[in-house]
Amino acid sequence: MFLLAASVSLPASLAFADGDAAAGRQKAQICAACHGPEGISSLPGTPSLAGQLDQFIQWQLVFFRSGRRPNPAMAPIVANLTDEDIRDLGAYFAGLPYFGKPPAAPANAALAAKGEAIAAQRHCANCHLDSYRGTAAAAAIADQREDYLVKALQDYRAGTRPSTGVAAMNEAAAALGDDDIVAVSQYLATLPTPQH
Repeated sequence: MFLLAASVSLPASLAFADGDAAAGRQKAQICAACHGPEGISSLPGTPSLAGQLDQFIQWQLVFFRSGRRPNPAMAPIVANLTDEDIRDLGAYFAGLPYFGKPPAAPANAALAAKGEAIAAQRHCANCHLDSYRGTAAAAAIADQREDYLVKALQDYRAGTRPSTGVAAMNEAAAALGDDDIVAVSQYLATLPTPQH
């Protein structure tokens, strides 16, 4: 049902369309300042995009462009993107090797274990898969930047960031306390890089 809702909500010109990764590479040059030259971010609070799912990238760019997901840094960059640009950028980032870094031991193993338990209770794997590598419009979140995951969950909880298609993430994050968000983020950020 979630995937059906997502496909119905995506603009018809974008839904499940393939982009040109080579064209996307050229268009992504402006993205490198924040997301890294190969899509691996070293900037606090900024996600790595290398190997992220095509549909997820397209959704977020549409949300930024429409203003549904307000972001002062992204707004001027996406304002003039065409649907073709969005498809090309999605194809480019999805085609890069997954953004994994060497697995880090959790700073607090008990906290990471708590995060794992919360992720299981909230059924995060239903959309993000057991590997947390994501599927369709549900983001790849394994081994993502911890500071970014904290911010994303806080934004979903506050309703300042929209879920894709249906309100799954807003609902999932609504009941999370600050400590829960830190625990889940540490657990996800310290997962080994998933294999395709």
